[in-house]
Amino acid sequence: LKRSSQAARPSSKSQGHFRRIAHEPPRAMTTAVEKTPSGKRDSLRNSITSRPDGLYWSGEFAGGIKADIRRRLPWYWSDWTDGARGGVKTLTAALYMFFGCLAPGIAFGAYFDQHSEGKSGVVEYLITQAVSGIIFAIFSGQPLVILRPTGPITVFISQLYNISKLVEVEYLSVQAWVGIFVGTYMIIIAVTDSCAAIRQCSRFTQDLFGFFVSVIFISLGIGNIVDKFTKKHEEYNAPVQLIITVAMLWSTITLAGFNKARFFNAKMRDTIADFAVPLAVIVFTLIANLVTVPLEPLPVPPKFEPTETTRAWFVDLACPTCIGIGAVAAIPLVLLFFIDQNVTMLLTQHPDHHLKKGAAFHYNFFLLGVFNICFPLLGCPYVTGSLPHSPQFVNALAKKEVIREAGSEKTRIVEVYENRVAPLLVNVLVLICLPFIGELRIIPTAVICDALFLFMGLSGLPGNQLFERIKLIFTEEALYPDLHFTKDDVPRKQMHVFTLFQLITVCVLFAVTRSPIAVAFPVFLVLSIPLRMSLHRVTGGFVTEKMVAILDHRTPEPKDVEEATAEPQPDTIGAVTVDKVTISLDESDGKVKDVREEL
Repeated sequence: LKRSSQAARPSSKSQGHFRRIAHEPPRAMTTAVEKTPSGKRDSLRNSITSRPDGLYWSGEFAGGIKADIRRRLPWYWSDWTDGARGGVKTLTAALYMFFGCLAPGIAFGAYFDQHSEGKSGVVEYLITQAVSGIIFAIFSGQPLVILRPTGPITVFISQLYNISKLVEVEYLSVQAWVGIFVGTYMIIIAVTDSCAAIRQCSRFTQDLFGFFVSVIFISLGIGNIVDKFTKKHEEYNAPVQLIITVAMLWSTITLAGFNKARFFNAKMRDTIADFAVPLAVIVFTLIANLVTVPLEPLPVPPKFEPTETTRAWFVDLACPTCIGIGAVAAIPLVLLFFIDQNVTMLLTQHPDHHLKKGAAFHYNFFLLGVFNICFPLLGCPYVTGSLPHSPQFVNALAKKEVIREAGSEKTRIVEVYENRVAPLLVNVLVLICLPFIGELRIIPTAVICDALFLFMGLSGLPGNQLFERIKLIFTEEALYPDLHFTKDDVPRKQMHVFTLFQLITVCVLFAVTRSPIAVAFPVFLVLSIPLRMSLHRVTGGFVTEKMVAILDHRTPEPKDVEEATAEPQPDTIGAVTVDKVTISLDESDGKVKDVREEL
């Protein structure tokens, strides 16, 4: 028996709930399954619109992009107003991420400047960072993803430069043609909804890749410190720089965790924690400039101009050999972008963040394809979503609460101020730095490259499941924290074997990036997906398929409402007992069109 909503007498609580739904943009989900006239499930209508992430094939050209736009467009105005609602959070998150993006942009740009003999460098890296970030903040679907020329991109283009020298062609022309092809491949992936394949990339790959990126940042920070003592000790005072690095790192970690302290009130503690990174950078930059011994400054050019001063801004594409190299070299690069961007999106949209406005995998990937065609034409590097920056940015925008019970405490995210103002501000600040780039030499590398790299790497580890399980290897079993599985579900030895395979994969990735085949790094990363799928066979059944699924947080695919409810559980609305309530939302304004009850 079905009755319309006019006949029902919902309680005041239910009426309040419906009013709230009517005034919010529509959520990207449905409560009932659409059927074709023949009675079969209509996958075209239910696939993308039935999930908040949209990771399904729609069956139509650019269907995923259209669904992403429909999902995010109703939230567009609130993306700006929520920036104002975030208040201090918006400002502190933007300042934190500004320094977090400026440091690797300068460090990686300076490295590639030296490696490529001045073909490209800091200026081109910061142009890509700033311009792509500003456009992305305004026009993207999910603006909280931070775009950068990342470490893996730097490794790739370093090998690309070696190839161009080997075949005696102009590097910037090769880079431009690789960009044209990789951007085209990315656009094809986006319009065919192929980003949906990232659903096969489970927590196994996500966690090892996140762990790998954090280790890269830690190794860069340690490497910079070692270089100060071994290669630059005659020119700069290494012990004083080490003291500044350690003091800056300790101060930043202490201030960032101040929300867990017992001093002052909650608002004051949160404010101090929010300003941790910008406050530490400013204070230790002032201290460093008061020190009389020589300290290594940031390796920035004296003025704003192309790194190769004799070239024009637009790259010459008249190179037939470069076309062939570009078509082939773009294949491993598009694999890297597919994993890097989409895993960044997955970790940004992590359930623990409680984001409510939905994802935009296909549309964001389409925009990245356009960026990676355009920027290399100006001699600038490629760009993709950045780890650990993006999840850390979400965390910086979050309103949190500290829960203390049974002698322990943990932090839980209550709400994230999802907005476009903060990412726009990050990249506007980077852009403002370009005309005054030579003045950034007042900031020593000990502050922004050594200490900040170490902080970003270390802060990216807590919560990473691989890191947490590595700690359990050295922890007495009686002191284990609560796990999402029992010892009967997954014995400890099998859990450690699973962890060991992830750790070995990270070591392989680390070794590949430092080998002559570094250009194939994305291929090895993608191979971690079939490794996880066949892990029960690789271990000879020691780790069973069920154990792998439990450790990997994999659950059965969501089913249709009718299929998932074998025995209907009644809900009570007022005095009417119903087995199922079907709510129909208007896609244009999100208001409730109809409520049907099935008794």
